[in-house]
Amino acid sequence: MDWIDQKYIGLISNRVQLFKRQSNTSYNMRCPICGDSKTNKHKARGYIIEKPVVGTIYFCHNCGASMSLANFLSHIDSDLTEQYKRDRFLEKNAAEEKPPAPDIAKVVIPKYLQGNEPLKALKKISQLAHDHPAKLYVQKRKIPSASHFKLFYAPKFNAWVNTIIPEKLSEEHDQPRLVIPFIDKAGQLFGFQGRSFAKNPAIRYITIMIDPMKHKVFGLDTLDPYGMVWCVEGPIDSLFLPNCVAMAGADVDLNTILPNKPANEFVVIMDNEPRNEQIIKRIEKSIERGYNVCIWPDDLPYKDINDMVLAGLDPEAIIRDNIKSGLSALAALTQWKRI
Repeated sequence: MDWIDQKYIGLISNRVQLFKRQSNTSYNMRCPICGDSKTNKHKARGYIIEKPVVGTIYFCHNCGASMSLANFLSHIDSDLTEQYKRDRFLEKNAAEEKPPAPDIAKVVIPKYLQGNEPLKALKKISQLAHDHPAKLYVQKRKIPSASHFKLFYAPKFNAWVNTIIPEKLSEEHDQPRLVIPFIDKAGQLFGFQGRSFAKNPAIRYITIMIDPMKHKVFGLDTLDPYGMVWCVEGPIDSLFLPNCVAMAGADVDLNTILPNKPANEFVVIMDNEPRNEQIIKRIEKSIERGYNVCIWPDDLPYKDINDMVLAGLDPEAIIRDNIKSGLSALAALTQWKRI
């Protein structure tokens, strides 16, 4: 499925119920044409798929609707359909030549894995034995196995840090940590977090920036700039959501990440802490900037996305049902906050 189709599917993802990305070529949702089941609010029998020759289509197993993506968009927003057609026209008639497909034989190994670079000295979680304590820790937190290659294990974290920045940390009482690398779009390591495995550590997270001029953002290396971009606080939480980045505790304007992307193509998802003044201010700032925000339900007892997963919930579905923007976001925030 090409980037234009993915972009417009992303734009309507928060405007249809029970939207879920199944793969790069398949999306499921509650049919907005027939409304799906009137007796079961969890039924979702509408699909957007890519078919050979035909291209991207929408069909519903309930009402039998079948149409092109352009016609389906017209059921959601006629203005969006016109934008979609313009983008299609411009792509078809673009003057510049498309770049040649990359030669797989000449693919360059990312810089952060070249030679003796820092991560080369560590093992990925995906490379550890099935009974390794670090692997068991990651599995216990139900982090998707498809993301285990993004996380690393440092048996002596402080000593490893000192090989990158000499004398940065004391090596007395050194301990193992889970390493969460910050890698940019060029594949270059520019920072990382070390997460303690201990139950009650003195310092849970240690953040080290190799390039202090860059923002503390996790997930840039796998970010699709054309789809809806989700943004959370913690890197681990980001591994449970589609096309998601994490600000790693920093207050970063998303326009610095993708400066040409419209504000309404971002969703900001803060932790569920209605008594946290700093979080409330960040949500207010995100609304002012024109971003979509998630305002959690009042009866949700869990603080973050990982907690919800561990409780057996589907945080992606909860978020999609609670995305707000503009005045409706401000009204929902006023009701949600407790300060």
